[in-house]
Parts: sequence; C-alpha cells; structure tokens
Amino acid sequence: MGSINAAQPANRGGLPRQNSSHKLIRLSRDLEEAVLLAIRYIAHATGAEPSQEEIAAVLRSYFTLDEVTNQINYLRKKPPDNAGMGTAPDPRRLALRMNLIAGSQTNCLARAGFFIRPVADAIEGIRKHAKAMLGTAPSDANIAASLRSSFILSELKNQIVYARNQARDPK
Repeated sequence: MGSINAAQPANRGGLPRQNSSHKLIRLSRDLEEAVLLAIRYIAHATGAEPSQEEIAAVLRSYFTLDEVTNQINYLRKKPPDNAGMGTAPDPRRLALRMNLIAGSQTNCLARAGFFIRPVADAIEGIRKHAKAMLGTAPSDANIAASLRSSFILSELKNQIVYARNQARDPK
C-alpha cells in the first residue's frame, strides 16, 4: 500500500489517539483530490456534506466496486487526450489556500489530507476487485480518474441519499 500512509501517532499532550478502525491516513494526491471532489459534489447536490464514514460505505458497496472497475476498463481503452500536451499549467491554479475554519466541520481533516482507515480500505477494495476483474491492479491515477467521472459521482450521491432516507424512514 505505497499510496496510503498511516499518520504518525500524536505525542504526549497532542490530539487524543484514534481507535484502530479510525486511524488517520494519507492518500496519494490523486486519490485525495478525487475523494474531496466527491465530498464537494455530494454536498452541493444534497445540501449536506457526507461524512467520511458515508464515503467509505458507498466506496465499499458492490455496485461501486463494479462500476468503478468498468470505468477503469473504459479509461484504459480510451485513447489518450492530446489536447493538453505542450501547454504549461496556469500558475494561478498551482497554489491553493484552504480555510479549514470557514468550511463544514464534518470533513475538516479530509480537507487537510487526512482520511479515516475505512476510506483507505474501501479504495484498496476497489483496487483488488479491479485486479480480479481486469487482470492488473489499477494505479492511484486510474482509480482517481474513475472516481472523478460524472457517472460515478452521481451514483455515489444516489447511494448516500438512499442510505440517508433509509436511516430516517426504517420500515
């Protein structure tokens, strides 16, 4: 798991230790950006930011595993986009400022780049499922590109809305 690094435990007087199922970890830059995009999209579409637990739950669902694997397969077969070749990135996009206080407190750690272990485990589940179905494990960039697709974002949102509705109205 080269792309997932466990955060160092807090020193004496630091933050309280997390229980083992919620240790904070760091994802690769590609995966971090993809998960944060999903959080922003779901928050915009539903009016309520999803928790990291909700994100982990939908990433672990069989439907998501299957659809993300299909998307990875599609992206592998798609010819590379040469439109961006030879152009320098816009320097204004290189530096970002994050105001952790102004945003929702639900995902302040995620915006700082720290995720709970279940999110990393769900991404590893996607990697294992894709390897079993496609023969080779996808890279972090492959998984992130798949998670950024509009279809996958919409499906993640739909699953979270469904789970929230089920929690409110158990039958």
